Amino acid sequence: MYRKIVFLCLSFITLQLSAQYVEIPTQGVDLSKLNLEQFKFGVKITPSISWLGVKHNDAEADGATMKFGLGVSAEYEINPILYVVSGINYNAFGGYIFDSLSLDPTTTTKNNYRASYSQIEIPLGLKLQTPETNNMSYYLQGGVTTGFILSAKEKFKSTIANTTVPSVDILPLTSPSMIGCFAGVGAKYKISENLKFFGEITYKTALSSVAMGNNYETDRHRGYYEPIEIYPACMDFSIGIQF
Repeated sequence: MYRKIVFLCLSFITLQLSAQYVEIPTQGVDLSKLNLEQFKFGVKITPSISWLGVKHNDAEADGATMKFGLGVSAEYEINPILYVVSGINYNAFGGYIFDSLSLDPTTTTKNNYRASYSQIEIPLGLKLQTPETNNMSYYLQGGVTTGFILSAKEKFKSTIANTTVPSVDILPLTSPSMIGCFAGVGAKYKISENLKFFGEITYKTALSSVAMGNNYETDRHRGYYEPIEIYPACMDFSIGIQF
């Protein structure tokens, strides 16, 4: 029963999020053909190392930062070694960018700053899993992700001692969604038939720019004369339980 409740909740949330951005036809989808006993769900927390790839005539990437996320995972067993994986995650990502003074010709802030974003992310992929040996199994997984951006900010450091610079909201300069891909490895330990502990290491990268590049050109705080492209990437280290 609890699997049916979780499955229906995930389906409703996913459709609601997607409907905010695209018109998705729902007719013809027969959920009754799915065997809900083959679904497994889990919860996880995800510390990550995040950085940004930058394409621009002036700005460039300048380092990684630590971020954090959490989520609900779901998998559907096609056969004993092949699974469809999905879920809903909340995660933060970002990194440091260096700018050659075009942002602030008066040099009251340092040339590098941190860009931070948060999103709701929906992955979809395939998992190849080994048979259990001594309650342990191992797997490879990969696929695509769709992210819906919730917040976007830039944090600068002042060149003046004991001075704090407020964060700058760049959500109007940010795409409302982005597409990415992921690939990773994991291990799972069976505590009982209905409870398993798992750990994963996953590399994720964006396939579309998170920046609305043309908006940066018209932003009054910048001296850009070329659109900027920003491609987030990260290495996730997830731990969780599956039931």
